[in-house]
Amino acid sequence: MGDSKKDYKASLIIGAAAAALSVIMVKNFGVTNPATYVLVAVMLLILPPVGIFVARLVGKKIVALYQFIKFAETGGLNTFVDLGVLNLLILITGLSAGIYYSLFKGISFVSAVINSYFWNKHWVFESKEKGEAGEKEFAKFIMVSIGGFIVNVSAASLIIYLAKGSSMESKTLANVAALIAFVLTMAWNFLGYKLVVFVKPKKK
Repeated sequence: MGDSKKDYKASLIIGAAAAALSVIMVKNFGVTNPATYVLVAVMLLILPPVGIFVARLVGKKIVALYQFIKFAETGGLNTFVDLGVLNLLILITGLSAGIYYSLFKGISFVSAVINSYFWNKHWVFESKEKGEAGEKEFAKFIMVSIGGFIVNVSAASLIIYLAKGSSMESKTLANVAALIAFVLTMAWNFLGYKLVVFVKPKKK
C-alpha cells in the first residue's frame, strides 16, 4: 500500500476541494439557508479521510480494493469539478441553455478529465512515466475515458429502451438507469486505467 501520510493528505485535499465546489453548486440551486452550505461542506470534508481509513484497513488483505476506494474518491472529486465548473460558468454568465450550455459542459468535462488524470496518475496508480512515455500514457487515458463515456451513455440508453412500458415513473427510471450506468462506467474506467493506462513496467 501507499504511504499513509500521503493518503490522508490527498483525501483531505479532495474533501476540501469538493466542499469548496459544492458551495457553487448549492448557490446555483438557489439555496439560501447557511446551514445547508455548512452541512454539505462538513460531510464532504469528513467522508474522504474516513474512506481512506477503511481503504487502508481492508487493503491489508485486498490491495486492489484499497486502490479502488482511492479511485472512487477521485471519481467523486471529478464529479464535483465537472458540476462545479459548469455551475460557476452559469452563475457568472446567467446562461444555462442552447449553445452556451453545450460550450460550458464541454469546458467542465475537459476540466474533470484533466483533474482525473492528475489524481489517477500521481495518487491512485502512482505512475512515474514522463516525456514521450508520459504523452502515450495520457493518450491511452483519453481513449479509455472516451470508452467510459460511450459505456455510460449506451448503458443508460439501453436500460431506458428495454424498460419501455414498465410501471416505473419516468424520472425514477432515468435515475436508476443513470446509477447502473455509473457503476458500469466506474468498473470500465478502473480496469482500463489499471490494466491499460497506468501499467507499471516489469522489473528486469
